[in-house]
Amino acid sequence: MDKTFLIFIIYLFFTSCEKNPGEGGSSAIEGKVIYFTTSYNTQTQQNDTHFYPKSNKDVYIIYSGDENEMYDDNFETDWQGRYRFDFLRKGEYTIFTYVDSIVVNEVTYDYPIFQKIEVKNNDVYILPDFIIQR
Repeated sequence: MDKTFLIFIIYLFFTSCEKNPGEGGSSAIEGKVIYFTTSYNTQTQQNDTHFYPKSNKDVYIIYSGDENEMYDDNFETDWQGRYRFDFLRKGEYTIFTYVDSIVVNEVTYDYPIFQKIEVKNNDVYILPDFIIQR
């Protein structure tokens, strides 16, 4: 009886320490979030366009190619708008962030923008920039 109980406890210990299916590899996904704004210049009678890194923006990862699943982890961008998800295994991933709120008919909407990627080997994958317009 004591051996059976001990084996059961050891089994529970090892199965409870199982990692998330996306973590534990040696690949990484990284990219940037860029903020895009346009203003009208009255002196030149033209629109001035400005691009700058979006700091403190949450970027999320889903450990599958299905954007309808719940996100598994998130990363807040640094002062240069950069994010990075490390220790990924081979497989499909969905990366997304939310566009800043817009108001339509006095109702505020947040909506996500997605990028999907397939990690095939142990490497760093750089995604195209997320461009957020306000």
